[in-house]
Amino acid sequence: MRVLFIYTDVGISVGYSCGVGVLSAYLKQHGHETRLIHVSEELGYALDLERILQDVREYDPGLIAFSAMTNQWYYVKQVAGYLRRFLDTPIIVGGHHADAVPEQVVCEPAVDYVCKGEGERPLLELVNRLAAGEPTDDIPNIVWKKPAGPAPAPAKQSGEKANPGRGAGADGRCDQIIDNKMGRWVQNLDELPYEDREIFDYERIVESRYGWAEVIASRGCPYACTYCFNQRFFARYQFDTAGTADAVTMKDFVRRRSPAALAGMLKQIKQRYPAVKFFTFVDDIFAIDRSWLAELAPLYVREVGLPFACTSHPQAFNRKIARLLKEMGCKVVKMGIEAGNERIRTQVLNRKMLDEVLIRSFALARDYGLKPQAFNMIGLPTETRQNMMETVRLNAQVRAYIVWVSVFMPYPGTALHQFCLDNDLLDPQRWDDVRSYRGGTVLKETSFTHLELEKVRVLFRAYLNAFLENDCSADYRELAEELEAAGADDWSGGKAEQLFQQRDAELDGKWRRREVDHYVLKKYINMLWAKEYDYDIS
Repeated sequence: MRVLFIYTDVGISVGYSCGVGVLSAYLKQHGHETRLIHVSEELGYALDLERILQDVREYDPGLIAFSAMTNQWYYVKQVAGYLRRFLDTPIIVGGHHADAVPEQVVCEPAVDYVCKGEGERPLLELVNRLAAGEPTDDIPNIVWKKPAGPAPAPAKQSGEKANPGRGAGADGRCDQIIDNKMGRWVQNLDELPYEDREIFDYERIVESRYGWAEVIASRGCPYACTYCFNQRFFARYQFDTAGTADAVTMKDFVRRRSPAALAGMLKQIKQRYPAVKFFTFVDDIFAIDRSWLAELAPLYVREVGLPFACTSHPQAFNRKIARLLKEMGCKVVKMGIEAGNERIRTQVLNRKMLDEVLIRSFALARDYGLKPQAFNMIGLPTETRQNMMETVRLNAQVRAYIVWVSVFMPYPGTALHQFCLDNDLLDPQRWDDVRSYRGGTVLKETSFTHLELEKVRVLFRAYLNAFLENDCSADYRELAEELEAAGADDWSGGKAEQLFQQRDAELDGKWRRREVDHYVLKKYINMLWAKEYDYDIS
């Protein structure tokens, strides 16, 4: 059967989905045909509903499959809803958002099925049954709805089908949701085929990322950070499989491809796509199991040999892991600071780490010639402006090579999302308006004001340079103080941010010429002129 994947990258940088890649490969391995519509302006395929409909009709699939992140769900609904007006083709939605709120997603009139959890086995079972004309009501991991039976809406234009209801009433509520229990995941990742990158315009995606290719070696994470969906993801599997032969434990949850299989996949990518010059491992936690890494290291050096970036955890990062990464050719190791205030880290984020642990881990990375990248969030629940400034100060202290900062988004399915609901912190109107973690907040004004957050978001790099306490700091401190004093209208209208960008460019030029360490913007916030980083921001 033909399966059409639709993947949206609307309003964000174009990306590659490892999930779509492995699902496509798995279906092809079992005799089905796949194709992808990748909605991305960077790839020359903007969100054009008529064009999408035409391409779907031309391919004539037996199933349309969407993968939805929370920030893209708005656009997925648009596309699916438009297609449903003209086509009866079954539609399934998977991905993090569908897994977090499957009942909400399946109640969309255009959606027939939702896939919870890892999708290889349930999607294949669904495709096999649809192809054979067999019932699909008892497939593990699949959520579906029984029709509510509203009267069909009249057609609005030539060729447009009357809305068949698809199980939702006029008010959008489902008559009955059937939520099948989870079946066990694929335990041995080596059983899965290598991802299908050919359905993407993969060479072009890699070129847009300057040669960096995203790869994944593992699934699962042993940590329980409150802003992450992993704990609920695991808990659902644990609950549904309890007392059965498929029962799972946390030890089962963290799975890795064998070093030999992983090296083979990377070698294949390198050979097929000459544009690939670097790999970036997007695993939740890549560098944590020293014995697995020690087995991978010689294979990687001998058979792959490309520089790479990877994730680790400050509590697990040690000299043995740092040495192995250095031997393998690692360039960047990514670790989460997330918040500079220990109370926020411990009580809000469930990341029980002292500042000393973070300082030590980042220093250790630099000792081994690795470039540490820091993940951070601002606008967290119960956070104050002073707490946000602690985050800036700690990043300056650890001297990360790259500083990534985003505005907190309470993703459905996470403990922090539930915390925000329980404490009436969510602003429904702002939730509808903010579709990116690089924009504003969806929280109400409680511990911080929206203006305070906007100032820290825009001026984060200026504060960072001010806290470096070197020759450039006075200039950046003066710039931050000047813009802090700007009126609320200047901030809400964007004038203050434009002025910052103009003045920041002038200061950047000045301190580049003098070769003084400072942070610049190159997609992320990068350290420039730092001797310990070989004066390199590539």
